[in-house]
Amino acid sequence: MEEKVKELSFKEAKKEEEVVNLSKFDIQAFTDTQDFSWNLDNIKKEVKTGWKLYSVMTDEEIVAAVLMKKDGDTLFTKNTPIKMAFQGNGFSHQIKNFYEQEAKRLSLTKIVNHCPVDNFRMIALNESHGYKRTGNAFGVSNNIIEWVKVL
Repeated sequence: MEEKVKELSFKEAKKEEEVVNLSKFDIQAFTDTQDFSWNLDNIKKEVKTGWKLYSVMTDEEIVAAVLMKKDGDTLFTKNTPIKMAFQGNGFSHQIKNFYEQEAKRLSLTKIVNHCPVDNFRMIALNESHGYKRTGNAFGVSNNIIEWVKVL
């Protein structure tokens, strides 16, 4: 019998305590990326500049964190890697679907995702969800690439 994929839940971190809990969550699961160091100060800076922080959970366990920001007709997105113990379960696809649902709910026409140039899993995921590489690059040595999906 095939095991059913667990559904993720997404909860916006609105309270200080929720932001702090996400900042402390298993440092090995949320490794730093080339464009962002995962710590409380940096997370607070992101939130202060308009990014919304969400915990991504299965049952009661956090498996990833999502950052989203609305700007004009566009939803900007980025997320931490899925915690190692939960990789390969389709959760990244659920995160992409969450972005699309949120963009549609907000009547936005585009989703933009920034990912490291060497994150081959995210690149493949973006391609499989219909995102197109824009050619724009950011960060140290232009190591963060931009992807866009028109809804």
